Amino acid sequence: MASQAGNYREEVLKVEPKGIEPVLDSERHGRPFNIATLWWGANVEFATLAVGALAVILGLSFTQAIIAIVLANVAGAALLGLLSLFGVRLGVPQMIQSRKPFGYYGNVLPGLLNFIAGFAWFAVNTVLGVYALQWLTHMSFLIALAIMVVVQVILAIYGYNMIHAVERWMSIVLTVVFGIVTYYAITEAHYTLAFSAKTAGPGGASGAFIIMFSVVFSYLLGWMAFSSDYTRYLPKDTPNRTVWSHAFWSLLISCIWLEFIGLALATVKPIFVPTDLVTGLVPHGIAIIAMLAVMIGTITANVLNIYSGALSAIVIHVPIKRWVSALVVGILGAILAFVAGQGNFLDLFQFFLFLLGYWIAPWVAVVLVDYFFIQKGEYKTGIFYDAARGVRPGFWAWLVAVAVSFLFMNQYVSPTLNFAGPIARAVPQLGDITYYVSFILAGVLYLWWGKREEGRELAS
Repeated sequence: MASQAGNYREEVLKVEPKGIEPVLDSERHGRPFNIATLWWGANVEFATLAVGALAVILGLSFTQAIIAIVLANVAGAALLGLLSLFGVRLGVPQMIQSRKPFGYYGNVLPGLLNFIAGFAWFAVNTVLGVYALQWLTHMSFLIALAIMVVVQVILAIYGYNMIHAVERWMSIVLTVVFGIVTYYAITEAHYTLAFSAKTAGPGGASGAFIIMFSVVFSYLLGWMAFSSDYTRYLPKDTPNRTVWSHAFWSLLISCIWLEFIGLALATVKPIFVPTDLVTGLVPHGIAIIAMLAVMIGTITANVLNIYSGALSAIVIHVPIKRWVSALVVGILGAILAFVAGQGNFLDLFQFFLFLLGYWIAPWVAVVLVDYFFIQKGEYKTGIFYDAARGVRPGFWAWLVAVAVSFLFMNQYVSPTLNFAGPIARAVPQLGDITYYVSFILAGVLYLWWGKREEGRELAS
């Protein structure tokens, strides 16, 4: 396997031979700029645009929405940039690294959730692509779904190099097309859109603002458990600052840009399905190009979801090869996409974004604390594959934080999609601060618990 991976190098039209094994120094390749094109291509797409449109549904003014979008993206991009360092330094997938603080078996539950997130995000984005393909061809939803799924799964099966190549070239196409859409968004937007107390509901301005911040932050949270999957082949001497800056700036600019477009277009007309954001707002010829971009953007986002979801299946000890796992993720995602495509997409999308972040935020806190404050970046690779390290303190810190955070959950999307914890019900002006409570609590708990455990092991 090692020799096959060594021959893999820059080959694009060769199926990646590695699964979750560590990347050896002799197998390292690629440039830091690949990080920028990867995250740019993955986020200059329709789902990012739909996140910005949610601000109008929440009742925010144009100015309030912009502030929430900028602040949340700064926070999210900074954290994802830090997680990207792990791949270069350790040469392992992101979910393998979390075996250190969580334990070999304690990491199974986060790994399972990440596997589910992989095919769930795949479903969310595929629905967008299917809507676009239907608009262009008038074919049935099922046939359009089959076409989108097959293309995306094939690319993900080829693996790491193919994914970077697709993102690199498609990012250029997507930038040009969404640049044209931006012109119409700027000229048509209602910049004087005021805050709507009726739409915002009992939480008022503060509640709606915090919820919008959380939605935007949650979108980036969805990528965080994947981060180092796409940096682990880079040369080990790549500077930390270079890795972080390429991830940070590409994420920050692409997400703010696309979410601004979504916000601007949503001020013009109601949004019921994603294609409403462009149809009727731009000339027909431009709308056709935009719908093609939606399809391309679906692919650039989803190859990451399939690939990382497939790695997570192996992390949780499913005894299959990576390419088979990618196929399984594609099939499960296709089934979920078919179901999601029958309902109100944006309601489901907002609900899904929140649910996704509830487990990831405290997970991020634990792995960051372990890397920067307990291990200080120094790991022995064998620790990630040591089954004797069953369940470690990171798992318990994470579990406690998730349990406590239920008190602060505030999910009201529709009469049938709603849940509020007791604190959120008592103080609706807090919006939904679940992520921040769980992130801080998990980080503090693990910093104390993890250091205590490390000290005990060194003493023995």
